[in-house]
Amino acid sequence: MRNPKPLLSLLIASTIAAATAAQSVAVKPVPRPPAPTPGAPTDASAAPDGYAPTPQWLGQTRAPYPATKVAYEVATLAEGLQGAFSFAFLPNGCMIAAERAGRLRVLDANIKPGGKAGVIIGNVVGLSPPLEGLPANLFARGGQGLFEVRPDRAFAQNRTLYLTYTILPDGVDPATVSGAGVLVVASARLSDDQTRIDNLRVLLNAEGTNGRVIQAPDGTLLVTSTVPSGLNLSAMDWKQPQAFDSNMGKVLRINADGSIPKDNPFVGRAGAHPEIYALGFRDSQGLAINPKTGVLWTSEHGPRGGDEINAVHKGKNYGFPLIGYGRDYSGKPINNDRTAQEGLEQPVYFWTPDIAPAGIAFYTGKLFPAWQGDLFVASLVGKSLVHLVLNGERVVAEERLLTELNARIRGVVDGPDGALYVLTDGAAGKILRLTPKK
Repeated sequence: MRNPKPLLSLLIASTIAAATAAQSVAVKPVPRPPAPTPGAPTDASAAPDGYAPTPQWLGQTRAPYPATKVAYEVATLAEGLQGAFSFAFLPNGCMIAAERAGRLRVLDANIKPGGKAGVIIGNVVGLSPPLEGLPANLFARGGQGLFEVRPDRAFAQNRTLYLTYTILPDGVDPATVSGAGVLVVASARLSDDQTRIDNLRVLLNAEGTNGRVIQAPDGTLLVTSTVPSGLNLSAMDWKQPQAFDSNMGKVLRINADGSIPKDNPFVGRAGAHPEIYALGFRDSQGLAINPKTGVLWTSEHGPRGGDEINAVHKGKNYGFPLIGYGRDYSGKPINNDRTAQEGLEQPVYFWTPDIAPAGIAFYTGKLFPAWQGDLFVASLVGKSLVHLVLNGERVVAEERLLTELNARIRGVVDGPDGALYVLTDGAAGKILRLTPKK
């Protein structure tokens, strides 16, 4: 493994402007990690080497198969998505999807709550052209770009969407950029005819990349910001997840207008960013709120092994890179293979070797009674939909679904009709609908 490059410093302009922005966010210069090796995968493990860390409790990894298997059938609802990272339902039954290259598309799926698919879409029929109004300075390169699209809880009244994406500061020539872009969180209004977004407002400079956002029951936004990763880097070079003056490697919490909630855990702490909600994460790729408890859950890529599911609690430290269940891409131990330390939280579950977990969702529908309250995890390298049976914050069983597709799974959504919807990765992405087998 090559020695990591010296830390780069990307001087960000005092304001971040989008082409249609109605608001700017003042930011300070942010120390940047080294750029990843061009073209190197960031979600793939090296070959398994027999490394199998000891869990802290039985079932923290390699849980048994469920006692009961549920039969299901799969229908292709839409195809032709290009590098889609996320998708979500709108109240009118349509879906909206974010493609990494910087495109939003609406899918006229006509899904009604409690009903069936009114129109089954084949090929690219039903996929809208890219919506207008995305920011001109959106930076999509090397795994960066447009990540999240999430409707506001009151979307039916305000038509507000929340987005995460990477940008370059004004005046920076993309051809000269060797490092990472800057992750921002924004809000926008979807036009009544669903052809464009308007009133784009940048709410937060989240600093990192791979951002997800979800709205909590109290209306606040919970945001993930990861450290740009690469195969040429040592885990011990990542200082940001443990640094209170950096948003990278964190879960962040802001109000829907971008202001800081007064009850955030580090408000008033000297040198700490007040938007920090929890810290010590490497590369969070999935975000969901447990509907039974209101607790935020995340999926996280480890380096070589050590992929995790975390139940995230306010003010807690989840350990990276001080502890973890993976090793560096070189195969060398991280912190002498330390997997636990006082004051640092344990993952609910982990995988070694990697599965590359992506989007996650809790199942709340009525079509699959046996799945009620369970967690579903999209798996990229594992090429499956992982089903985790839960007892509180413990996993009691695991199974892999959709393995017959041999497809990288990017996302999963609990549909309003009780079906489970799955997004496949890549240049010919599909949205699949899982229903009980007849």
